[in-house]
Amino acid sequence: MDTPRLEEEEPIKLRVSNQKAYLWDLNDIQRLRVQHHICGSLQGTLPQVSQQNVFLGLPLVLAPEEVVLLVKNRIAVIVDERSAYDSPTLAQSNSYSESRSKAIEHQQRSTYEYEEKKRIEMQEKHRDKIELKRKLKLEKQRKQLELAENEEGFQVFVPALKPGEETTGSPIASTSQQPPDLSSIAYTILIDTTSSSYPWYNPSTTSSSNRAPSVHTTLESAAQANVWNYPSNRLQTSRCLVFEDLWRKGYYMGGGLRFGGDFLVYPGDPLRYHSHFTLTMLSSPVTTIMPLDLVAYGRLATAVKKAHLLSSWNEEGGEDGKGKAEYLSLEWAAFG
Repeated sequence: MDTPRLEEEEPIKLRVSNQKAYLWDLNDIQRLRVQHHICGSLQGTLPQVSQQNVFLGLPLVLAPEEVVLLVKNRIAVIVDERSAYDSPTLAQSNSYSESRSKAIEHQQRSTYEYEEKKRIEMQEKHRDKIELKRKLKLEKQRKQLELAENEEGFQVFVPALKPGEETTGSPIASTSQQPPDLSSIAYTILIDTTSSSYPWYNPSTTSSSNRAPSVHTTLESAAQANVWNYPSNRLQTSRCLVFEDLWRKGYYMGGGLRFGGDFLVYPGDPLRYHSHFTLTMLSSPVTTIMPLDLVAYGRLATAVKKAHLLSSWNEEGGEDGKGKAEYLSLEWAAFG
């Protein structure tokens, strides 16, 4: 199924680092899944979820075949994160530092206010007990004073003042409202998931005197800049072409490692459907396969209630002579 890009739509920016493409924007992820049936895989951790192998978060990492398909069909562009930044000006650096200091202060003040509120609530909750303890302490002090006055030779000892002191008692607390000391309160360093809001983040399709172009609209441009080098051999090319062929037929594709294949092939969104096939990619239709591998493919797929597809790209096939994808289905059946 061909899903042409609408002219008014902006291409999705795939942020590439170390030959991997990431997506951080939920709107882009939803657009890819709903409009273009590209799912990718979530790789980020969720701090409050213990089962990290079940529930994952942003970023979404795309398979190399998905990246090639999206760029080739002008649905997305490749953004080289290494060269997408200008040097920040002094004003921009100061503004960033100021905003970060304000964020830290806001965290500390919120923590202080929360702890003060809990302390006051605790005092209100135990007010009767505190008042009773205070009265018992005052009564005990009064009785001790009366007992001391009744004793013979009762004397009161007043220590001498030290130089510069006006009283020998405990210092009286100031009644004026002192600002809270927030410096000792812990805070969390917040790191933005994307750089789009930074004024010095400036991805561009053109080069300048101090940096290379950071946005690549074609695979050839990305390969020349050594930002994206997939596919680089016949097997990888075959994988991309077969992947696109199934995608155009309307299938959703997912990783197939846990079921013994390269991909899983779904008839619809993986959130609603089980996969029908496990798929193993071959570099060409004449690739040699060991008989034991064929048995393993068939039995493994049957054990998980699927059929196993062997597929490759035949460069000499197709009505237009540009090649076509060829498929062979394996399924373990009973004999006798």
